[in-house]
Amino acid sequence: MKRIVPFLLALLLVLSGCGANYEEGPGISWEEYQQSQSQDSTEDADAQEEAAYPEAFSLAYHKGHTLDPITCGEGIQQDVAALLYEPLVELDEHLEPQPLLCESWRWDESGLVLTLSIRQDVTFSDGSTLTAADVADTLRRAADSDRYRYRLRQVASITSSNSAGEVTITLTTPNQGFPALLDIPVVKRNTAGHTVPIGTGPYVLVTGSESDSLVANPGWWRQKSLPAETIPLVHAKDKDTAMYLFSSHRIELLRADPTSDLVSASGPAESTPVPTCRLQFIAFNTTRGVFAAAGARSAFSRGIQRDMVASALLSGNALAAAFPISPLSGLYPQDLAPSYSYEGTLADLAAAGADAGQPQALTLVVNADNSFHVTCAEFIAQELSLLDWQITVSALPWEEYLSALAAGDFDLYYGEVRLTADWDMAALIGTGGALNYGGYANTVTDGLLQSFAAAGDRAYAARQLCAHLLGTAPIAPICFQQDVLLTHTGVVSGMAPTVTSVFSGLEEWTIHLAQ
Repeated sequence: MKRIVPFLLALLLVLSGCGANYEEGPGISWEEYQQSQSQDSTEDADAQEEAAYPEAFSLAYHKGHTLDPITCGEGIQQDVAALLYEPLVELDEHLEPQPLLCESWRWDESGLVLTLSIRQDVTFSDGSTLTAADVADTLRRAADSDRYRYRLRQVASITSSNSAGEVTITLTTPNQGFPALLDIPVVKRNTAGHTVPIGTGPYVLVTGSESDSLVANPGWWRQKSLPAETIPLVHAKDKDTAMYLFSSHRIELLRADPTSDLVSASGPAESTPVPTCRLQFIAFNTTRGVFAAAGARSAFSRGIQRDMVASALLSGNALAAAFPISPLSGLYPQDLAPSYSYEGTLADLAAAGADAGQPQALTLVVNADNSFHVTCAEFIAQELSLLDWQITVSALPWEEYLSALAAGDFDLYYGEVRLTADWDMAALIGTGGALNYGGYANTVTDGLLQSFAAAGDRAYAARQLCAHLLGTAPIAPICFQQDVLLTHTGVVSGMAPTVTSVFSGLEEWTIHLAQ
C-alpha cells in the first residue's frame, strides 16, 4: 500500500510535459523522482497518526440502476455487486483459477468438453440451494451479454444436471485455459434480470426510504467473519461524483484508473494496486516500410525501457512486460525477458539495418485523448530515434486514431487491449485477427497460438510461444496497467484485491471506525 500524494505529484509532472526523459529532460530527474518517493514514505507514519476514522464504512453506487452482475455497468456498480454475488472461480494473485462456487472441473479426451462439479453446500441469500441449473442459466445469459460475449465466444452449448450437480460446457475449439474465464458472478435463475437478483455473496441489499445499505448475510454459506456488519451506500451519478464523494470523506473506498481518474482526487489517502489484464503495447505496420522486417521489429522491442515506463511515467501503477502475458502469471517466462542496454540497442538496430546511412522518417500514432499514452509514446519515440530512425509522434483524437489504424496509416501505433485471463492473443497477433491492424501474418505464430490454447502443459507451450515472439515481434508489449484501490489513511488494512474482485479475501480485512 502507498500514499496517493506522491502519485499526484508525478501525475502533474507528466501532464505538464515534464519527465519525458528522466535522465536529461527538464523538471525532474529520475534520481529526484526516487528521492521524492523516499521522502514521502517518511510522511506515511505521521499521516497514520493523524488518521481520522469515519463513523461508517460507506461505498458509492448508482442508486436505481441494476446490480445484476451480468448487465450492470463497469466501475462502482460492478464493485458493489461483488459483495452480493460470487463467481464459479476466482483468479488468485497469480491469475490462476481457484474453485469457488464449483469445487472441481474435468476435461474429456477431446479437450472440447468441460464438466464443472457445483458445490452442494452453497445457499442463496433467501435460503434456497444453488443448483447446476442456476449456474447454467447465468452462463447462457453471460454468453449473450455485452460484458461477457467475447470471452465466451468459443462456447457451443451449456447443459446442466441438477441430480449430478454438474454443468457441461462444450467448446468449438480446444482451450485448456478456459476455466480462467469463468470468474462470472452467479445469480438465482428465476430472479435473473431483476434490478437486484438474489445472490450467494456475503451481503444483501437493504433499501430504505432515504438510503440503502449492504447488510451482512446471516446465512452466508462460507460462514466467515466480515469486517463490517453494515455498509451504507451513497448515490453517485457518475465517476466524477464518486471522486468528489471520496475526496469529501463521504465514502471510504474507490477503485480508480490512475491514467485518468486520479486528477480529480484530493487529500491524503492510501492506494493498493489492483491487477488487471490490460496490456499497453506498440504495434508495427508489417505490410510496408522498415517494420516489414522481423529484425527491425525485434530490435525496436528490445530497445524499449519498459521499467522506466512502468515505474516512472506510470508512477509504478503498471508491471513491465516483454510478453503479452502478465508477469504475475506463472506462465510468464521471466528468464526469457530481455534486459535493456543502450549499447545493446544500438547494436541491435545496426544489425537490423538502421545504420545504413539512409534516414527513415517514421510515424508513431497514439490516441490524443489519453495523456499518459501520449507521454509514454513520446518517451519511447525519443529514446529510439537513433541511427537512421527519426520517430515522430502523431497524437490523434479517438475517431481519427481508429481510422488511421483501420487504414494502416502508420508505421507504429501505441495501443491498449484488455486480454482475457487465458491469454488468448489470436485477435491481436493472429493472421486476420480483429485487432491485428498491422497486418502481421505468420503461419508458425498461428500454429503456436493454437498449441498454447490446446496444451495440457501450458507453461511449456507459453514458453515456446514467447520465445518465438521475441524474434518475430508482431507487437512490442510494454506493461500491464494496474488500477488502484483508494482508501482514506489508516481506515482499512489487509486488502489483497485480485482481477476478479477488489473485495477478495474480505474476511481478512480490518476496518477502523470511530468509537
